Amino acid sequence: MATSHQIEDEIQWDGKSLTVWVVTDRGRIRCEIPRETIHEIPPFSDAISREIDRDRREIVDRLCPILLAKVAESAENFVQLHPSDLNPA
Repeated sequence: MATSHQIEDEIQWDGKSLTVWVVTDRGRIRCEIPRETIHEIPPFSDAISREIDRDRREIVDRLCPILLAKVAESAENFVQLHPSDLNPA
């Protein structure tokens, strides 16, 4: 049976991390993307708070495949995307 995942439209920026919710077959999963992870994504390596807030949809769109894969692998209702998740060893 295939598992469906969908990222909700609302993305929040609190100055430290982006928060987005992913809806799965098992419920809503809260996902955080900290600033240090955002800074690993070109062209956001030196983005300031207002730029992250302005471009939050683009950032989540770029990270979508990695974020959804991490959600699929997790049994938790909270996932945090770390810089190491972007370039696994």
